[in-house]
Amino acid sequence: APRRLAAEGADIIIMDDGFQSARLAFDFALLVIDSVRGIGNGHLVPSGPVRAPIADQLRHATALLKIGHGPAADRPIRRAARAGKAIYVADTVRLDGGSLSGVKVLAWAGIADPEKFYRTVREAGAIVEETRSFSDHHHFSEDEIADLIDRAASQGYTLVTTAKDMVRLEPGHGRAAELAAKSRVIEIEVRFDDPLAPAKIIDATLAAARARKLRANGKG
Repeated sequence: APRRLAAEGADIIIMDDGFQSARLAFDFALLVIDSVRGIGNGHLVPSGPVRAPIADQLRHATALLKIGHGPAADRPIRRAARAGKAIYVADTVRLDGGSLSGVKVLAWAGIADPEKFYRTVREAGAIVEETRSFSDHHHFSEDEIADLIDRAASQGYTLVTTAKDMVRLEPGHGRAAELAAKSRVIEIEVRFDDPLAPAKIIDATLAAARARKLRANGKG
């Protein structure tokens, strides 16, 4: 995929779960850790939530980003700080405007940490009557789609999901369009404690890329 992107003229590739692609040269590697979940049991998928060994990720990381202000990320943050890595802190902010306050919902999600999404739904003021959790990147079957629609209709619940899950319904089959139409999405965005942090990350990435190209051309 990176070769194809380069051939098409891409100058920058932004990857999710990029630490699994060790054959690629990273100009900037950001390790993101949730302050409530932390690294869980520290085991690799499927025994735990970690996609690559934490020691390897810390070694390759340029910086760490802590999401939230809980204590679960403190240990890896301390290890990274001792290694001289930059540390950034941010929060996820809901953009729902309180429109779900007091609404009885059936919340469903196919992401790595559904419980985090359900917490966000509750923080929006919704009454979470039921939840349906699926695996990350889950492709929904016709039966699963029908179950969500019919269960919510029978109980009078509002369906709520993530933007990531909604995207997977767009090219869907059968009643996927109906589920998309009947589900509400809680939009969120990440806001850094330091408003200049995103610009700092971009500048550091571009500087590292230029230095790498100079070395490759024998000029560094």
